[in-house]
Amino acid sequence: MRFYKLDWGQGLFTHPDEYHIVISANQLSFPTQMHPHFFSYGTVTIYLIYFTKLFLHSFGIIDPNLFLIGRFYSALFSTLTIFIIYKIGQFFFNKNYALLASFLVAFTPGLIQQAHFATPESNLTFFLFGSLLFLLNFIKKQQLKWLILASIFFGLALGIKISSAVFAITFLIPILATVKKFSLKPIFLSSLIFITTLTTFFIVAPFNFLDLRGLQNSMAYEGGLAVGKFVVFYTRQFIDTVPMLFQLEKILPFALGPALMLFGLLGFLYLLFFTLKTKNILFFLLLTSFLSLFLSNSFLFAKWTRFLAPTFPFFAIFASYFIFKLNQLKTFRSLFIILESFFLSLVLLWAFAFMQIYVRNDIRISANSWLINNTTPSSTFLVEGGNMIDIPLRAPNRLSLDFYNLDEVQISSSAYNLEQDALAREKIIDALDQSDYFILQSRRVFANHQRQASLFPKTAAFYQKLFAGTLGFKQIKEFTSYPGIDFYGYNLQIPDEGAEETWSVFDHPVIRVFQKNAKLSKDIYAKSFED
Repeated sequence: MRFYKLDWGQGLFTHPDEYHIVISANQLSFPTQMHPHFFSYGTVTIYLIYFTKLFLHSFGIIDPNLFLIGRFYSALFSTLTIFIIYKIGQFFFNKNYALLASFLVAFTPGLIQQAHFATPESNLTFFLFGSLLFLLNFIKKQQLKWLILASIFFGLALGIKISSAVFAITFLIPILATVKKFSLKPIFLSSLIFITTLTTFFIVAPFNFLDLRGLQNSMAYEGGLAVGKFVVFYTRQFIDTVPMLFQLEKILPFALGPALMLFGLLGFLYLLFFTLKTKNILFFLLLTSFLSLFLSNSFLFAKWTRFLAPTFPFFAIFASYFIFKLNQLKTFRSLFIILESFFLSLVLLWAFAFMQIYVRNDIRISANSWLINNTTPSSTFLVEGGNMIDIPLRAPNRLSLDFYNLDEVQISSSAYNLEQDALAREKIIDALDQSDYFILQSRRVFANHQRQASLFPKTAAFYQKLFAGTLGFKQIKEFTSYPGIDFYGYNLQIPDEGAEETWSVFDHPVIRVFQKNAKLSKDIYAKSFED
């Protein structure tokens, strides 16, 4: 499920972070130029892609697809994480339930989705859980090799995303467990962890140290975005959102599925109670690892799904622990078996429903084909700016669109600047006058600005009138690729456009096509921005 359709998109690459990473990899030239000039993500992922490119060159593959190389590593590390979860599970329950935890991780939609992006989250998840596994081994066996391995994996995690530094608090658990009166052991262990982690971090991400000014500038920008110091068009969905509640409503039900989310939360609460009661250090380590990642990301202003992705496997462990405890109860045994069977069925259903996104043609290709067959070559299209890919497509290598002169008939409008920018409003007024079709390529503009009508009154009013049909345009087609399953002629769909927007806009956005059905004056178009 992770390796299937890594080339999804049929030649389109619509995740902006994939572009940034591939561009950074293309800047490298070993050994003279190894600075990717990109600090938003660490160099581990970028170097993996670059050196794999060199390896393929040695076999005569001159121009490998770096996007697919990146996606391959995401799928690989995501798959290896399944085994890591199995090994971690054996510290908390027997092998059968460790297998259950790894099974749940294998069928977690949020992890399957991240495995299909050439982004660092799958790689990061593997190294963080690898570090956790080695810490558990150290506490149980008290052998330094496990602590060294945990520190190496943590250093690699820092080299993937420096924000994973919050995981450092987890290392306090084995150190505190060794505290004794007049003992130097905690100081020795702390020094060993610090030196090993820092050395690994320097080796895999040297320019975080060699270009401190570049790192500081990048962190100032990225940190400002994360905490909401300044708001850009792609973070407007987070305005006035409530930490924790947003994740429970907009991320976890979709990325985990309702069943795994519910059982995972119940398992977490039970485990928390058990840990506080027994003061079991292994459980304390597990909870600390989870909370260090979950809370630090939940309370950020920018609450993207990918930020929370490294926490998804914890829910599989918590759910397995909850089922493990249920099965220890002697009463209502038959009822629990039915409940567990229903739970596993829902987990599988949600995963297979999500996978249909990659089984089908990319929704942008489907929409583009429809536009080719149902509009004339002279048609003029108004599209919102800010998308990685605009349809109709001009890509002869993917589709034969030569008869569409898109340079002349496609108008891109920055719908994000309608509030303060009078020139942007003038541009869209002219575009509405000239256009035959208006294409909304995702929910990013209208949904976020209508939700915040008090902050964006002009934009909200404009889209309200567009959907009401008073701008002279009528919606004639809607393209969706919701998770769903065909069952004996019935199509069960799970509409998920209301989730955190990056959950859908990169791989299965809803595309709406409006056709002009009445030509209005420019004065009427100008009034469309008024309440």
